[in-house]
Amino acid sequence: MLAEDRQRAIVAAVRERGSVRIGALAEELNVAAVTVRSDVRELARRGKVIRVHGGVAWPSDETEQRPSAPPADASPGPVGDVTSRRSPKTYSLGMVVPHSSYYYPEVVSGAKAATEAFGATLTVEVAQNAFTEKALVAKMLQAGVDGLLVTTAEDPRTSPGTETWLRELPVPVVLAERRVGLDTGPVEHVATSHEYGAHLALRHLAATGRSRIALLQFPTMTAPMLRTGYEEALTALKLDPCPPEVPSVLQENDLADLDEKCERLVRCVRSGQVDAILVHNDSIALPLVSRLQESGIRIPDDLAVVTYDDELAALADPPLTAVAPPRHAVGAEAVELLVRRLEDPARPTHHLMLHPVLNIRS
Repeated sequence: MLAEDRQRAIVAAVRERGSVRIGALAEELNVAAVTVRSDVRELARRGKVIRVHGGVAWPSDETEQRPSAPPADASPGPVGDVTSRRSPKTYSLGMVVPHSSYYYPEVVSGAKAATEAFGATLTVEVAQNAFTEKALVAKMLQAGVDGLLVTTAEDPRTSPGTETWLRELPVPVVLAERRVGLDTGPVEHVATSHEYGAHLALRHLAATGRSRIALLQFPTMTAPMLRTGYEEALTALKLDPCPPEVPSVLQENDLADLDEKCERLVRCVRSGQVDAILVHNDSIALPLVSRLQESGIRIPDDLAVVTYDDELAALADPPLTAVAPPRHAVGAEAVELLVRRLEDPARPTHHLMLHPVLNIRS
């Protein structure tokens, strides 16, 4: 549905009912709540409707003439019912993301779009490490933020100190692209199911006739999840694991290591031990493909390559099929969870996993 069609439908619904909850409109229009909020903001800017807490209402001079309109202190009802007439609160949100990755600008972009749609404010800081991360959060708390979006420098599931710190923060917290354990209390998270992403890649490769599929990746926080998904996919597809001489781990920013692993991979391809590979991430897939081609390995004839992240994959020669995590949606959904928590502190704790997509190229 085009934006103008959605906006006409929103205006018609609000005119008929007086006021409508955002969630009801999203369900009726079959779009994300973030999309509806963006439409409502544009309609409010043009004076077609007014924004209220959790929903949208008809302009008051006409709404007050409606005999069916609820009193000013009406409480929000079930989805589809009219909303409260109380003024919306402008929430102040803080966001801290890591420094050393191209991954997070799109996550921040999604968070900013959702924050704007909610009529909230967002302060974004970049942390160099766990120490500066805590200092930046402390600064935001001192400034009076209502809630926090954090991508921690360390994995809360393996770092007891990080888990304890998150649990003791005095405002609601939603993690973006991090997951929490069972003992992290009310902390919520929105993350990509990297396990599912590995499944996508291997199913695609197997469907094209490849049966000896390797996984090569940096030792990042994402690596264990990709490894889990890769091994589960091998079992589900009844494929044999690669022999130990096939390289599986690359050292970051180490050209000598890259050359050595590439030489090993060339030998494995020529001996028939490998006919496809999933590489995490794009920043290494492109130079790896170049080195393989210089060694006489034909891509994809001798070796099919799927890369993970899809930041640069389309620039390769040939363009590489890639798994694309939903970075923008992670940021947007994290804001959505946080604002919902601020609106309703008693609601159940949410842990949201988003699926990546596979972009198939030549």
